[in-house]
Amino acid sequence: MVGTHGTGAAGLEAKLVEHLHRGHGLPGGDVADAARTLIAEAAGSLRPRSTAAAVDPSGSAARWAREGVALEAVLEACHDGVRAGLELLAEESGQAARPVVDGAELLLRALERVTVLASAAYADEHRAVAREHQTAAQTMVAALLGGHGVHRMARQSGIPVAESYQVVALAIPPHPDEERGFGAASVARRKLRRVQSALANPFGSRALSLLGTDGGTVLVPLDADAALTAATMRTETLAVLSEAAEVPLTAAVTAGATGRIPELAARAHDMLDDIRESGRGPGLYSIPDIADGRACDAPQQARRGVVTPPNAARIGRSA
Repeated sequence: MVGTHGTGAAGLEAKLVEHLHRGHGLPGGDVADAARTLIAEAAGSLRPRSTAAAVDPSGSAARWAREGVALEAVLEACHDGVRAGLELLAEESGQAARPVVDGAELLLRALERVTVLASAAYADEHRAVAREHQTAAQTMVAALLGGHGVHRMARQSGIPVAESYQVVALAIPPHPDEERGFGAASVARRKLRRVQSALANPFGSRALSLLGTDGGTVLVPLDADAALTAATMRTETLAVLSEAAEVPLTAAVTAGATGRIPELAARAHDMLDDIRESGRGPGLYSIPDIADGRACDAPQQARRGVVTPPNAARIGRSA
């Protein structure tokens, strides 16, 4: 096994790593294949005298979380990979080693049960807390957009209200896989989850959003103290969101006092509609200050930012 010495052991370790990489006759599927590959790479990196870099599964795990893959499914796939390795060791070691392998499999099943149940309970509780916050945030957005009940909602939810906000009207086009018609609803939901996750990176929990699979509204608080102000929606930020969505996004952005949010949001969405109807490209469009009441609904009055996100060439990967 991994960690033993000797020519025979080294050959068996190499065969084990190759067996997991190939996956012939083993359960398939995107998560199962990826988990088994991770285990093979980890085993290879832990072998004596190995020069392979240590494996970090966090990237794959983060992607699965963004796409809504159940944690239980990921853990079960990992344990299945280890179990497949034990079966190979049993075959290669002969009947004399069978009792040891059987005992190891029993311990693995026990570990899997404890790990999956404990992790699932932990994740369920975390999701429940996140859902409560998301519901409160969405209710706060609705209050801000409606212009009433804002301070009452702030007291109930504990979400502070800033003196002014950046108001973002966001359009999210269909992912190519949605248009192909295969599991379009599921693809759209995963796309939305990726955008919502990406929003948390620059804005944290301060930004409030009310989004569907085709877009919506994002409110970014602007504090008088610049040190307390979270990042704002900029061309770079929109490019990050486009990267997460795997489609180029379009946003119309303005800013103003909290009491003007209903007016600002209406103008931003009108501007966004005009931009899309006129056939202008994706990117960030800034609406000039409208405090003096000047009309600025025409698309040509918007100051255009980066029209095509830098990741445009990579857009179109499978959702």
